[in-house]
Amino acid sequence: MTRDFQNFILIPTAAFLLGNLLLISLDGDLLIGDMLYRLQGGAWTLQENWLTSHIIHDRGRTFVGVAALFLLAAILFSHFVQPMRPYTKGLYYVLVSALITAAIVNVMKETSALDCPWDLSRYGGEKTFVSLFGQPIPGQSPGGCFPAGHASGAYCWLGLFFLARHFKPQWRFKALGGVLTLGLVFGIAQQLRGAHFVSHDLWTLYISWMSACVCYFYLFRMQRMR
Repeated sequence: MTRDFQNFILIPTAAFLLGNLLLISLDGDLLIGDMLYRLQGGAWTLQENWLTSHIIHDRGRTFVGVAALFLLAAILFSHFVQPMRPYTKGLYYVLVSALITAAIVNVMKETSALDCPWDLSRYGGEKTFVSLFGQPIPGQSPGGCFPAGHASGAYCWLGLFFLARHFKPQWRFKALGGVLTLGLVFGIAQQLRGAHFVSHDLWTLYISWMSACVCYFYLFRMQRMR
């Protein structure tokens, strides 16, 4: 067992499983959701708030779109600008891992029966809560609220950590910290709005991390061994 496999696959997976135990099996999602709902006076008063909705959600999506355009421009320039050519493969790697994350999250959301907190009768909505491992309620339309889509717009860039690790190791933790911070901001804002439970963000983070890891090991490690 290599140290990279242990650090990048086994430990994150163990943390992910523990998080699922606490948040889903032991009702940590509901405990946190109840607390956030009570703190807002028994309503999702931050659902349409200027900061959480207009800035972090709406402008956050715009920011992610602009970042994607910058990445595409960098890939294009790397084919024609000599100093950037060594980074072409790495830039494609970031793009591919981000697209894989987006695809997995979108497919899961399309097929998920889980609802957003603001749709649940527990929090003033009309639907009955169904956990991730629970049976769908007959006649209740699927919620399609799992995992967290908005947070994936930040976490899908976790490939930047591995890109920096490969080319500029001294920047790797700055890249990791920046992506995780943005993901936490996106995720917490959505939880405050009643759009997601914490476990929704945990799954998105894990999907994003594993996409970045698998792509990195394949493109930079396994191919080099051939």
